[in-house]
Amino acid sequence: MMKSLKIYQALIVVLLVSLLTACSSGDGDENGSGSKGVTLNAVSFLPKDHPLTATLYDWIDSVEDATDGRVKVNWRGGADVIPIGEQFEAMNSGVMDINFTYIGQYQSLAPETLSIALSQLTPSEERENGFYDLMVDRHEEMNVMYLGRWLTGSPRLWLNEPIDSVDDLKNMPIRSAPNYTRFFEKLGIASAMIDPSEVYTSLQTGVVKGFVYGGFNGPRKDGWTDSSKYILDHPFWTQNCTILMNNDKWDEISTEDRDAIVAATAEYEKEMVEYYTELDKEEIEELDKNGVELFKLPKAEEEKFLDLAYDTEWGYLKKEVPELVDELRVLTMKEE
Repeated sequence: MMKSLKIYQALIVVLLVSLLTACSSGDGDENGSGSKGVTLNAVSFLPKDHPLTATLYDWIDSVEDATDGRVKVNWRGGADVIPIGEQFEAMNSGVMDINFTYIGQYQSLAPETLSIALSQLTPSEERENGFYDLMVDRHEEMNVMYLGRWLTGSPRLWLNEPIDSVDDLKNMPIRSAPNYTRFFEKLGIASAMIDPSEVYTSLQTGVVKGFVYGGFNGPRKDGWTDSSKYILDHPFWTQNCTILMNNDKWDEISTEDRDAIVAATAEYEKEMVEYYTELDKEEIEELDKNGVELFKLPKAEEEKFLDLAYDTEWGYLKKEVPELVDELRVLTMKEE
């Protein structure tokens, strides 16, 4: 009888320990809020130590804080983890949960996302006027949750020599990227797709006479301004780097924590814009010290340049998504 009692007591202890372990374990277990703890794996097209990814650590921290630690983000790395061209599919299929990417990686699946680059508004303004909600809806059709933006700033042309008119760009070889193709064809630029590791030599040897770059931070540190000391200061479009999440994984998160993540991302975007705006100011001062000059075209040439930049892309959207283009244009334009 005593032996049976001891066995019974031992079984009770084992069951209690098992129950306590289950209640305190990590992923997939209920906590006091009724939400499940989850760790999300993320990948980015830029390396984790790149200066333009600096604020992503703030976003990750804000998500964890907003959900009281129930949602964590494990940023696995960049192209060293998954090649850039395969990252969107990896996130979309569930191999990864989050992708810090840019619209060029998936625009062919949803041409309307090009309007993100054409927007003249801040991320906060986009949330207020309904553009953000429209982008959430359009991304959802790809089984993707569009959370927001993670970079700000606009592309500019960096040149080896200054120019006086738009026509001076004709036949000029410029280091480019696929998302500039239509616009550069209108300008007559000879686009050259060159790996970042080869840009410095290409500039030095005259293979290209300049490059296009979104924002100010990066070229000086990479030595590209040794050759390209003139920046055409007519910023066009805007950075289109997005935070995307696999929609099935998003649906696994509680409504409470999803709302908290959306709110935290909105606050993060405000701080992100302030951070990069200040960083640009500091970099412009450093560029000036290094003999890099910002210059402008005459007013009529400036208007010609900017009209081509926007009209070319809106014309493309009119062909691709005619049913959406008018709404998109209204939602992305600044009020007069």
